[in-house]
Amino acid sequence: MLLFIAGCSFSIIAQGMSATVAHAVYYHLTGEGKYLPQPSISWQIDPASLHFMTTAQKTIIARVLTSITIQDESGVVVRDQFILQTPPRNSADELAELVIAERRSYDFSRPVSGTVQYTISLTDLGDSSSVFTHTDSMRVVTTSAHPFFSDVELMAYADSIGMSVPLCTNFLDDPIRTLYFKTELYNLKPGIIDKDRFPLVRKVQISKRATEMYLPEYTLTDTIMNPVSSAKAGEIPIATLASGNYYITVSLDDKSGNRITANTLFIQRMNRNPEKKEAPVVNIKEIMKDTTMEHVTVLDLDKTFISKYTIPQLKAILVMLLPLSDAMHKNTINGFLKKTDEMYMRYYIYNHFKDINPEDPGKAWKEYSAKVMEVNKKFSANGTPGYQTDRGFIYLRYGKPTDIITVTNEAGSLPYEIWQYNTLTQFGNKKELANSLFLFFKQSQNLTDYRLLHSTVPGEAMNGGWRSYLYSTSNGASAAGFNMNSRAEQYFGNR
Repeated sequence: MLLFIAGCSFSIIAQGMSATVAHAVYYHLTGEGKYLPQPSISWQIDPASLHFMTTAQKTIIARVLTSITIQDESGVVVRDQFILQTPPRNSADELAELVIAERRSYDFSRPVSGTVQYTISLTDLGDSSSVFTHTDSMRVVTTSAHPFFSDVELMAYADSIGMSVPLCTNFLDDPIRTLYFKTELYNLKPGIIDKDRFPLVRKVQISKRATEMYLPEYTLTDTIMNPVSSAKAGEIPIATLASGNYYITVSLDDKSGNRITANTLFIQRMNRNPEKKEAPVVNIKEIMKDTTMEHVTVLDLDKTFISKYTIPQLKAILVMLLPLSDAMHKNTINGFLKKTDEMYMRYYIYNHFKDINPEDPGKAWKEYSAKVMEVNKKFSANGTPGYQTDRGFIYLRYGKPTDIITVTNEAGSLPYEIWQYNTLTQFGNKKELANSLFLFFKQSQNLTDYRLLHSTVPGEAMNGGWRSYLYSTSNGASAAGFNMNSRAEQYFGNR
């Protein structure tokens, strides 16, 4: 059944139908005590992008052919097709004032792997050339011996009357003054968690980074006294939350503060006129400084550094940011690259550099773009800009190496480079590492670009079989297929 709500955000209309899509994975407990996934796909269609038709009764309607496919590595799990029709209205203007929202949930008919991909295709039956297609992936829990959360789902409003209306976007713009959310906690059965760890504490928090740097004024906390799985729906006022990129994290800790489980959702906030914050009970001066949560009175992107760039240039900038992006930001960027949302892209890039330099985001971008230009001069190859090469990626992420050893004519091997960092700050957890190495190689003598083959840095490519790629079995190679006296062996050995 179609739902109609007002006040929602949509992606910018380029051509044809415009819609936003979101998903969340919930679970239900079977009689055998197993949790089976119930993925939910939600979408909203901007009626201004539809072609209305006049019925025999002289009313106005729109009809949308909807196709949904969900599949894992073994093939299709769900295939669904149906027609959505808007209720009749007397004029197109009357119908265009509505926001059309739909939600479908599915049970899997067989066991699935950890990641499934779904595609939703919307075809306007008033103009079959107007088609909206969205493809994304979702992670499902197949087995778990521990408590776990469903996805965090943003809602359009409080679920006080038994209706679940998802927001269908993670972009929270000016009219949205309250963040509504929904999540569920599973497998909190007797015996799973020791009794002496109770009571448990469940928190919902907004932060500038995933699972850290939480903002106390945007935190909800409740206590779980008994081992019973439960749902959690709530709201967090965000009228004072400045524009920026954030995470909303739901977590479960024991009474000593030890983390049991957590789940995180990336969100974006645009707030041109944040309300003034009340004086906090706790001293958050340093938190505000570290998280760039200063007030922004006006945010007009037309007056910022990002305004001059075209959509292709915006996409290129997003690719340039991949070396500085964790898994969640990487997924967001890849989503933008697949489906262009110009306004969201501009705010995302602006917010990224605002986080680096709150006073002058343009300066932060200028400094980073200078690094990109340096990388392009050093590593561009075969028409590929340097920032899209493996060496350029590592250079942007970790900076200039302490030493570079280039080996082009070693007997029995393809050309390769060894990058050595005397000290290196590991990406993600900021751990300082000593004597870190990266091994790049040319996949053939005729190529000019080097690919990353192996590294000693956790989180980067670690390939224990690097020798089989680098060495041939002739021209001085050992019987084992590699040269024991090579520079690569001297630096890496069995590291």
